[in-house]
Amino acid sequence: MQMFKGNVEMIKPTWQHASVIAALASLIVGTALLPYPAAAQTGGPTLEVKQVDSTRAPDYTITASVVWPDGSAASGLTAQNFTLTNLADNSPIPIANVESDNAGIGAIIVADLAGLNNTRDYNVVNTENVRRVAQQFMQAISANSGGKDYVGLVITTGTGDNKIAALVSPTNDLGAVTSRLETIPQLPVERTSALFDGLNQALNLLTRNPDAATREALDQRRKIILLFSDGADNKFSDEGIRGDILRRAIEAGVSIFAVQVNQRGPREFTNMSALAAQTNGGYVLLDSSVPLAQAEEQLRALYSRIDSQRSQYILRFTSIRPAGEHSARLTVNTPLGSDTAEVRFASALRPPTVRLLTPLEGETFFQETAEPAPPITITAQVDFPDGRARDVSIEFFANGTSIGRLDAPPYELVWQPPKEDRSVVTKTLPYAFQAIATDSYLGTTSNSPSVRTVLQVASVPAIPFVPTEAPSFDQWLRQNTALAASLCGLALITLGLIAALIIMNRRYSDQFAVLRANMSKGVQSGIRMVTQRLGLNRQPIAELKVVSGPMAGTSLPVGADTVWVGRDPSQCEVVLMSDPYVSSRHFQITRDPVTQQFYILDEGTANGTRVNRMPLPIKTRTPLPEDAEIEVGMTKLIFQQGRRTQRLNP
Repeated sequence: MQMFKGNVEMIKPTWQHASVIAALASLIVGTALLPYPAAAQTGGPTLEVKQVDSTRAPDYTITASVVWPDGSAASGLTAQNFTLTNLADNSPIPIANVESDNAGIGAIIVADLAGLNNTRDYNVVNTENVRRVAQQFMQAISANSGGKDYVGLVITTGTGDNKIAALVSPTNDLGAVTSRLETIPQLPVERTSALFDGLNQALNLLTRNPDAATREALDQRRKIILLFSDGADNKFSDEGIRGDILRRAIEAGVSIFAVQVNQRGPREFTNMSALAAQTNGGYVLLDSSVPLAQAEEQLRALYSRIDSQRSQYILRFTSIRPAGEHSARLTVNTPLGSDTAEVRFASALRPPTVRLLTPLEGETFFQETAEPAPPITITAQVDFPDGRARDVSIEFFANGTSIGRLDAPPYELVWQPPKEDRSVVTKTLPYAFQAIATDSYLGTTSNSPSVRTVLQVASVPAIPFVPTEAPSFDQWLRQNTALAASLCGLALITLGLIAALIIMNRRYSDQFAVLRANMSKGVQSGIRMVTQRLGLNRQPIAELKVVSGPMAGTSLPVGADTVWVGRDPSQCEVVLMSDPYVSSRHFQITRDPVTQQFYILDEGTANGTRVNRMPLPIKTRTPLPEDAEIEVGMTKLIFQQGRRTQRLNP
């Protein structure tokens, strides 16, 4: 890089002491500008979170920069160098991937020209030196900017009312800044300097910019101040105002890179070097006491370090959290140390809501024939209060029993109600429908309001009874002469048999007594057998109370751990012989001797069994709860445990 023309002048004797100090400072700073890794490097990296994008929650993006103590940006880091921890419960949040990004820089050039038009280095007036090296900085960063850099300009020329000679707010139009730098040699310059006024104005442009769009752009970029000055300030006390500037810069994450134009005393050197060292910046002495080649090399290294600041990292992670603001701790780990920063991310996720569109509240369905009722279409609508539509699972229920599940829209289910056997009276059966939505994002469930409907089952038409007039005795006798004769003969035979039995009883009384005794024993044995089979010889363990049907009002005891209920007395312990729609052996009731739990089983009857109005699965042993309602044929029973039942023949 060709920077200056002319020969290097001899240093005047009055500056010899300062030259020694400047040469020592140049040596120290030159060492500090060595790139990572360096043997003399001390301290760890600085982690800065520039932006957290929550617009696609639960998928988030963090933009962060990592800077070494010498002011250069760290490169080559991977996901293994970063960890993210949820501050609410200290649980780790996996980082999906880490990408390097050319995010641009936000830089302000501060040219403190006061007093520089009276000094010369490298045989050139120093205001011209500032113009040249500042424009060379613009050329250096333009090569990699890609339109992403924002650069501003502050030029101070004195301490009076017009101390700010030029001010350009940060812009990505780098040509606008370069053109203003061309005016530096023509500006009137005072001898008294306002260095810290210029730095304060630069910090305002970087951290409190009045334009919202510019402020947002700067917040996403690494902030830099490139200072050209002799280090003198005639307006403020150096230590006090320098401390304020340093505090503001450190809090805002602003690095100051200082180029001291023309060497001065220790006080000016301290101002410039302290601003650079304490903000992770850099320092270069632009003075004839430093060989031109060395000054050029140091400036190239300084500009390269600033150019590296645009290197940032994009971290992506997923965190499913309910609506609200959440906090996490981001940590970067490197061989030279670690640093942490707090990350705040917002979630707008809310559980979805669900409601039933069909059937309608109070709607009535009809079963008018012996066939099943017509199918019912159940339609659910899912709404997303957070505005983020996603597939959820919908489970439909009828009277509290699941009847189907859909995992994606459209949420429309066609359900066939169980066949209802018609009775001699019209039945009105209530059905309550409900839908439950499960959100896989938040792991939450939402219930719809219940919709109540009615299924009306038509009654069996009754066979009308038509009475007829009874004939008189004479008419009947004339119409049934043969039948009357037969009845008379039968009566005479019966009387003869009765007389014969009376005579035989008198002759064979002893033999009949023995016969009667034997018959009595046989009857008693049969009764014992029947009572054992029916469970009437011990306290029943449960009972079936008939509440409707041909045997309404009857209580049927369950006297053993296993009983069959049906129409055939030879196969069943509990008999419903009056209901023609009940199978010979309809269902079985069992009790687990260990848990005392009752079960019901239908092995596949023609008309089926319903428990609490829901069809009983075939060949599946199903728990039978207390006070369960059992429907078979035209009979409805209530199952009750441990009830004492009155015996029919005590």
